[in-house]
Amino acid sequence: MSTHLLAQLTLPDRYERLLSRLGVEVANLLVTPSDTSIDNLRALANEVITRDEGVLVPVYGETGVGKTTFVMNTLQWLPSLYSAGFQYEGELTFDGLVAAVKEFTKSLPADNRKIVPINIDHRENAPPSDTELASLKRFLRTNAGNVPSIVFWPETSQEIAESLAKRYVDIAGETSIKLPIVYDGPPRAAWQDIARHTLTLANQVNNLEDLGVDPNDYSPSEYRTLGSFIRKLSHEFNSRVQALQREFDKQISVIIVFVSESADPGVLTQLTSPARYGLLDSHALISVTSQSAIGKWWSSRRGLLTRTIVQLNASALCLAPSAAASSIRNFSDSMELFDTAGYRRYGNARGVRDFGRSDLGKILSGVDLSRFEARGTPGEEATAAFQLLAESGFNLGKDKNLNRIMQTAIEAVMKDAEVPFEHTTAEEKLPFCGLIPDNAVYTDDRVQCIEYTWRKGDFLSSGNRSAVAQYILTKLQNYARQLGWTSD
Repeated sequence: MSTHLLAQLTLPDRYERLLSRLGVEVANLLVTPSDTSIDNLRALANEVITRDEGVLVPVYGETGVGKTTFVMNTLQWLPSLYSAGFQYEGELTFDGLVAAVKEFTKSLPADNRKIVPINIDHRENAPPSDTELASLKRFLRTNAGNVPSIVFWPETSQEIAESLAKRYVDIAGETSIKLPIVYDGPPRAAWQDIARHTLTLANQVNNLEDLGVDPNDYSPSEYRTLGSFIRKLSHEFNSRVQALQREFDKQISVIIVFVSESADPGVLTQLTSPARYGLLDSHALISVTSQSAIGKWWSSRRGLLTRTIVQLNASALCLAPSAAASSIRNFSDSMELFDTAGYRRYGNARGVRDFGRSDLGKILSGVDLSRFEARGTPGEEATAAFQLLAESGFNLGKDKNLNRIMQTAIEAVMKDAEVPFEHTTAEEKLPFCGLIPDNAVYTDDRVQCIEYTWRKGDFLSSGNRSAVAQYILTKLQNYARQLGWTSD
């Protein structure tokens, strides 16, 4: 099974960690620098183009103001003048710089003539020696990498930054702007929004501030830089997540499975995360049924709802007739209803194939799903068989028998996928609380609960959106109460 959501949540507090986590999507977090900063970059670019040689640019700013973000995203600020940039990590030698630039430019268009920003981000408070400075001058003056370049040198010491600027100007000549560049970062008024957006984008989960670490509760005026502000939030958020992880010996997950004639998730796509397939969205659930009794109950407990979803890694999925009917037919020794209708039993192998193709089967088999993938219309035979099953009714304990059949199907699919587990249960109380999930899968570090709702007709159609949301919210309420998170 995929990693529990709690183990994935984090709030990165440095640009490098953000870039590693988000890749190109980090551009969605960028805040445009001041006009002065943009004008400085434009003047430097024009100088490089006019003189046909690069320049060394010390950049001064306190730790955490966003110097790395600023210099590594010149492409975003002035896309007509700058290409993507890269961080140089090697020794400051002429040959090392040339080799690094030539390797980097392989990823650029063959006719690229835009300026390549090179960031020296590992030498703060360690200015270049005279030999290294001479190598930098030679590299920049000769355009030895076959592309125009600007080498940015971020520095937290104003004295070192000013000294480096003077040393470079003394050997290379005056530049069109006064060096070093002084960078102050985004205005304080934007810090809370930046932190909230970072929290959401880094985790691809909405409303995580409801867990109790809300950037709006922290005053930017109490912190010197954006970096120190986000670092405080990061410590608080990560501590909160760790506390939730420590609450149980085994993490608990729950999947609410809608079994009906619906061939696809239908309204579930409006109630779940667009970025994490199947993961429930707390605000969406309340918004579609805000006037119902359960909607009103949760509306006054939004923080608890987000916590319940996150701590339970709570998801909602569709189990189409093609998988449901096949599982019931092929994992049960006797099903008179299907025998009478001539719905043939092929055996476990067919059941594993059909159930394994479903979203639930894939998740249990350890396949991460990022979005719904259309799989066509269920076969007429499977749909007809499921309709017969629905006509006979799912009450009077019949659903309990179906849940026991699904237990067999789950074990077969997980064994086929070679996913390790300790044991499974059907209609059996969890050992640490009063919950009785329809199915439960025990692994060394988790209890995966599965709750089915067997329904007649196309239950996930748009007309049932409120009913679907109410069912989910009621199920989550039961979990929250049984786990002791609320006594209401």
